[in-house]
Amino acid sequence: MVDKIIDIVNNNIVENNLISRGDRVVVAVSGGPDSMCLLDVLYKLKEKLEIELEVAHVNHGIRKESDDEKIYVENYCKERGISFHYLKVDIPALSKEQKMSEEACGRQVRYDFFEKVRKETNSSCIAVAHNLNDNVETVLLNEIRGCGLKGLTGMDFKFNYIIRPLLTIEKKDILLYNNKLGINPCFDKTNEEQIYLRNKIRLSLIPYLQELNPNFIANISRMRLILKEDNDFIVDYVDKLMDKIIIKEDNSQIVFNFSLLKNEHESIKKRVIRNIIEKKLSNLDGIESIHVLDIIKLINNNIKGKKYIIGNKFTIEILKKDIAVIY
Repeated sequence: MVDKIIDIVNNNIVENNLISRGDRVVVAVSGGPDSMCLLDVLYKLKEKLEIELEVAHVNHGIRKESDDEKIYVENYCKERGISFHYLKVDIPALSKEQKMSEEACGRQVRYDFFEKVRKETNSSCIAVAHNLNDNVETVLLNEIRGCGLKGLTGMDFKFNYIIRPLLTIEKKDILLYNNKLGINPCFDKTNEEQIYLRNKIRLSLIPYLQELNPNFIANISRMRLILKEDNDFIVDYVDKLMDKIIIKEDNSQIVFNFSLLKNEHESIKKRVIRNIIEKKLSNLDGIESIHVLDIIKLINNNIKGKKYIIGNKFTIEILKKDIAVIY
């Protein structure tokens, strides 16, 4: 099992171009089973991949055990000559100050710190320990909250500077790896409490679905890959269409020719409009399906001077037949 997991992680890295030779990699390590497995595997692949490792650990100041976890991870790094970077933050206090949930606040603080370490150490990427079970949880979470095709594809091996070398490995195999090598990771008791929706999915929903079908995890994984292929095709098609549609773009506005959308499927029209809005705003926060449908109605009517305004976010105006601007 140990050699098998090392081989799988190596293949994931090579086949998906997650790391290049000579790279320095920040490994996000909580001290839990997943991140300790990830760190140990990357350490064993260090010479083969010709990489250097930097470990980043965040203490959220929520649990008494957090100080012990810091010592545990730091000692592992000291024994192997791995650089250790540490941050302690009072997340309960900060979340109240920022008016965020502790979960969201903790995630933001973690990833901000990981990125800070990446820049300071001139590292190429940040390795996190999301595994196959995490990805299934993400798909179910997205479906429960309501999502489109992209949400059903779950997490990717790579997103910006984040890489996920364990993404195809089941949790049970990670636990077996740790057990075989005598790695005694720390366990966060809050992961066993049904206080967050993700925990409820992990502890109640998935076990129930596995009772109905023992192959549930594998089936969801296959479904995710099929949907990802479909989504990748659509994204590529829309990107090429965007290149043709956009006439002029600068910091203040985007001028586009929407005549090319007339014969496209409604699904493509919606994606193009979302992409144009995201290009202007850098995000889609607060943009709902009804907004996109109203904009499509605006361009279908194609009346010069007509506008669609969403608060202080943006305005779309028909400049002349088939030409619109977002500003």
